[in-house]
Amino acid sequence: MTSNSRTITFHSSFMLPGMLEPHPPGTFEVLVDEEQLDVMWDARRSSTRIMFVYPGRVEAFPVSAMDLEQAISQDQQSQDNNAD
Repeated sequence: MTSNSRTITFHSSFMLPGMLEPHPPGTFEVLVDEEQLDVMWDARRSSTRIMFVYPGRVEAFPVSAMDLEQAISQDQQSQDNNAD
């Protein structure tokens, strides 16, 4: 299994599937684990989590890579529109 991490920043409140309410903006760590599947062809399974740090605890919130990229894109568009 391989693991990668990156840091992302949301400039506006954002929602991801499964959230009950918008999350405040901020900078977050995203962890992606990729595992080679034991099949005859090259196949991998990946899982993506965004880490939310709260006083006294850290929550790993699962999210699909596509949903995360869509939320990042919407945040960027919001920033671009506010810059005009």
